[in-house]
Amino acid sequence: MWRRWAKIILPVGAIMLIIGAISGLTFLEIMQRYRQASNQEISAIVGVAITGGNDVEIIANLRQPNLEQISAGAEVLRQYGYFASDFASPSASWLFMRAFILILITLLVFAASAIAYFGWRDWRRNKQITRLIDYMQHLSERIYDLHLEENSEDELSILSNELYKIMVLLREAAGNNQKAKQQLETALADISHQLRTPLTSMQVMVDNIYDDPRMPLAVRQDFLRSISRQVESMSNLVMTLLNLAKFDNGSIRLQQLPVEAGELLREVRQKLEVLADLHGVTIVLVGDLRAKARLDRRWQAEALANIVKNCLEHSPADSEVTIIVTNSPLFLRFKIKDVGEGIAAKDLHHIFERFYKAKNSAVDSVGIGLAFAKTVIEADNGQISVKSQEGQGTEFTVTYYK
Repeated sequence: MWRRWAKIILPVGAIMLIIGAISGLTFLEIMQRYRQASNQEISAIVGVAITGGNDVEIIANLRQPNLEQISAGAEVLRQYGYFASDFASPSASWLFMRAFILILITLLVFAASAIAYFGWRDWRRNKQITRLIDYMQHLSERIYDLHLEENSEDELSILSNELYKIMVLLREAAGNNQKAKQQLETALADISHQLRTPLTSMQVMVDNIYDDPRMPLAVRQDFLRSISRQVESMSNLVMTLLNLAKFDNGSIRLQQLPVEAGELLREVRQKLEVLADLHGVTIVLVGDLRAKARLDRRWQAEALANIVKNCLEHSPADSEVTIIVTNSPLFLRFKIKDVGEGIAAKDLHHIFERFYKAKNSAVDSVGIGLAFAKTVIEADNGQISVKSQEGQGTEFTVTYYK
């Protein structure tokens, strides 16, 4: 406490001493000049009085005394024991003493006011600093419910406000991290489940082939084809998850180059040609196929292929999956429509979630394709939405903003 007050009193005291010294010297100089002027006037009065003359001459001489009159008056005063160094009037001493006391009191009041002000300011700053330290301690303890009661324009208040903003961001980040952790745990559980089932099936088929050397060739080949499909499915799952992770952490940089809608969609149709033939479904392209937009052709082809693949898997034989292209100065839009079984209302808001499987999902679906498509499309300044009714088909809308 004493050190804190000493930091205030010592500088203020030094300033007051300097001001007092300057004021004292100035006061002494004024007193000296006043003494000289007063003594000169009294000497002039005495000198004029002893030289005599009529009233008019005396008044004129008093207004403009000469040096002889002043000297004569000073000599007379000196003969009677009145020296030039003395005050010419006793009241002058009293007047200057009161003025000196008034100046001294003024300096003391000013010093006390300055000490009180700077003391209050120092106390207030220390209080703010203490509160900031408490904020930082709460932050280290992951306590983010902090409220600032003061809001002014001084430096510490601005620092407090900025610190509070940082704490809000940290609180949101902590919440997001917790949410991401839970999502990761759920995703790992889903991945484990998705991989455990085919691995178990493959292990059983491999054991059967190994334990039964006389297994019929047709059965053996059927087992091997099934194992091959399972391996391919697991490989696709792992690659999709790897790509999703790359998009999540921003390690994939999309290359936006002019792409013609028709070329992009024909590439998608070529990727799914075999699957479309197996399901007996035709992929039809209509609209402004010559429209262009700046996209990453490779990744958007993958994303659109996942959407069209979903439509193919849920379309009846001898039907069509139609892709309608719409172009405008603001966007390039693809509407992908099928006439399949549709999506239940309770599943419609979840189909873009990772590992979510609707009630009518394909048997080998892992619920990752549409989530991957949404991630890739949004990474390329796009947006995806869906509308569907059970028994009336599904329509996906993909919009790339220019």
